[in-house]
Amino acid sequence: MIKNYAYCILGAGLAGLSLAKSLKKVSNCSILIIDPNGIAGGASGSPIGLVNPATGRYANQTWNAEVAVETVKSNLEEISASTTKKFFKKTGIIRPAMDQKIARRMQENLESTDWPKNWVRWLSVNELENKFPKLENTDGGLWVKEGFTVAIPNYLTALADFLKEKDVDIIEHKSFELNKPDSSPDEFQNWSISFSDESTTIKAKNLIVTAGIKTKDFDFLKDLPLIPVKGQVSVYECEDEFPYDAAVSALGYFATLDGKTFVAGSTYEHKFEYEEPDDFGVEYISNRLLKVMPHLKGRIKLIDQWSGIRASTPDRMPIVGHHPDIRNCFVFAGLGSKGLLYSGFLSNIISLYFKNQGLIPDEVSIDRFSKG
Repeated sequence: MIKNYAYCILGAGLAGLSLAKSLKKVSNCSILIIDPNGIAGGASGSPIGLVNPATGRYANQTWNAEVAVETVKSNLEEISASTTKKFFKKTGIIRPAMDQKIARRMQENLESTDWPKNWVRWLSVNELENKFPKLENTDGGLWVKEGFTVAIPNYLTALADFLKEKDVDIIEHKSFELNKPDSSPDEFQNWSISFSDESTTIKAKNLIVTAGIKTKDFDFLKDLPLIPVKGQVSVYECEDEFPYDAAVSALGYFATLDGKTFVAGSTYEHKFEYEEPDDFGVEYISNRLLKVMPHLKGRIKLIDQWSGIRASTPDRMPIVGHHPDIRNCFVFAGLGSKGLLYSGFLSNIISLYFKNQGLIPDEVSIDRFSKG
């Protein structure tokens, strides 16, 4: 038996599921998503993440921050309306300055950047103490009102259910064999995907690889400049409740959706021996946590750990575009720690590109790595 699809997406994380949603909305085409690790089985499986438009040590405004935030906000609200489960909240994000240099640079960035109205403002030491008591800081901090806390696996599970209702097929937890088409530009051939335990063969007009760092496992994509970065987070239970309604971003991030447990992270490990959580991650995160919120010492208990391997790039921007030699192979990877922020926004761009209604921005185009 042969089943035909317009698009086969490899990867059921933030990139793959968001792209399927955008493609379905634009063209109502036939779509199959395959992920041997399951929904949110890779780096998108972090228990809680932030939609944060002010990132880096000095709270720089992210690329296309306004449209990216509005897109993810719209997606979260749309998927939330399709389920009874609650998986996100507009918490805002407080970014306390941890030393004078950081305070100065953050304030300089605030003054020199054209932020959308009411998105961010500087809190003095007294203002920060009144709003976030006992939070360590030097000279105040940046309040990011337009920030969201998201339980990512719950969001992606709900998104997958939403897609299934739209007739998107999803195959999980099955290994597959992929046969690429003849790369000759004179003849168009479909991709062929088969499963060892099924007689059905999949034929796909287009292949879109959204597999994060696993993208490099395919021999025809092994030369992509994707850099593996291990990220670990710790989950803590509070003796009382997490002290703040907002998420905290300083020496990592600290966020809750239920008040009783919170997630603390993350490490950025460029050198690591194995992918599983380890003692280094716990110690690293705990030390940074207690520098930011020392009053939590002795009042929290570690209850879980998580780790994943993110795919970063030399310029820390995603890789989007067609394979240079295979005309019906497309790549959407390298989102690093900004999968929540950029997955929906870039998926909309890619979907319009496939409909010949737009271009891939130079900042994220795969072509930038082939230019001399």
